[in-house]
Amino acid sequence: MFENMTEAEILRILMPLVIFSVVFCAIFMVYGITMYILRGVAIYKMSAARGLRNGWLGFIPYAMDYQLGQIAGEIELGNKRIKNTGLWLLIMPIIYGGVFAVGYLITLVPTVLKLISLGDDPTAEEFFSVFPILLISILIFAAIILVAQIFLYLFKYLALHKIFSQYSKGQKPVYYLILAMFVPCAEEILLFRHRNRSLLPPENT
Repeated sequence: MFENMTEAEILRILMPLVIFSVVFCAIFMVYGITMYILRGVAIYKMSAARGLRNGWLGFIPYAMDYQLGQIAGEIELGNKRIKNTGLWLLIMPIIYGGVFAVGYLITLVPTVLKLISLGDDPTAEEFFSVFPILLISILIFAAIILVAQIFLYLFKYLALHKIFSQYSKGQKPVYYLILAMFVPCAEEILLFRHRNRSLLPPENT
């Protein structure tokens, strides 16, 4: 396509793509930094309002989840009360990463072992016999990851609901939680909006 074109013509064609890529990356970076700052300021202010130490952790990746859990306090899971919410929010991504790695190995290892057992020159029938094993492994991997994600987000959203309940009564905390779950950047904006609001009396939270 480009062999009969001059360098200037090639640049004329590629320049819009390059500009678009640069602008897109810049917008995405500004968006990410903005959401990061909004979340950090919100966690810092909420920590100060509750007399919690180390509010600056709101600006540290992963540690901000710990501090968010400290702000939420105890959460209810069924009939049980979960203490150390911050610690759970801190270790859950680590557990998720470990589960992902184990699940990946469960998917990969059986398939690789089966391919090795076929030898250097497998027939087409032998080669395609690997696909059922691969499919079953992928389904197992997907199930493991799904369960891990459910637990990961369950703790996070219970903590967010608890925080919103500390500021609003009725169905508002539920509405805020739904927005945080399904609308991009809503979580950061909602936390930022609540940063300076007055807390409800303890009996109403």
